[in-house]
Amino acid sequence: MSARKDKGRLPPFVPIDKEMMDCPAWRKASCGARVLYVHLKRRWNFKQRNNGRIYLSGRDAEEEIGCGRDSIERWYRELQHFGFIVMTDPGGLGVEGKGKAPHFRLTEAEWPGGRNGNTWMLPTKDYLKWDGTPFQDDRGAVSRARKRKQNPGVQMHPISDAPGGVQMHPISRVTTMIAPSDAVRVLPSDHRMSLVTADPDGDEIGPPTTTIAVNSRLPWHAPTVVEVPIEILSTELRLMALGLPFEHATRAR
Repeated sequence: MSARKDKGRLPPFVPIDKEMMDCPAWRKASCGARVLYVHLKRRWNFKQRNNGRIYLSGRDAEEEIGCGRDSIERWYRELQHFGFIVMTDPGGLGVEGKGKAPHFRLTEAEWPGGRNGNTWMLPTKDYLKWDGTPFQDDRGAVSRARKRKQNPGVQMHPISDAPGGVQMHPISRVTTMIAPSDAVRVLPSDHRMSLVTADPDGDEIGPPTTTIAVNSRLPWHAPTVVEVPIEILSTELRLMALGLPFEHATRAR
């Protein structure tokens, strides 16, 4: 092509509809979801009429955007929630074991439809029909983080007065309720036991005292925590404190 015909011709670019950019759904979408939409729109070709067969695998999206797989999957769900894309083929694992990425349709562009798929359909623009419901995701990394928060496992407790300086000892998250106002926290055998009592306002009344006795029942708004060695607990509670199954110990009896 001559230089005269190339004059004023733009290089390859990704067009974005201004009406879509001004809609509330686009403004509520996260920045990551918008970037993913641009990379997905890059695959759209008007001449090939491939809307409905556009795909971008998670691996390719990771390389192009530079983020993790969980973020890519969350942004795909977000784009579907706001109505920017519609999944036409969920993809999956093929017969020969070769994976197939999901296919999507951009709602801002025309798409082939009809009974035989040869009818040129008008854009649906589902993002203009967004009802204002915010996007809430409870899958992927969000779900795993919530599970870790509910069951964080064995925690480490520093002991400053231990021989040789500061040492770290595991503390179990398992607690045994003795009474509505008392609880037992499992500590290693070489740790000193202390009893701390607090008033209803949460202020400490006095310095900790070394004891193993359980205080008399107090009102529920003034809890008492007693730290005891692990040796005085039963076998089941020891195994629970260490996070080990105790079914075999029960059967052995």
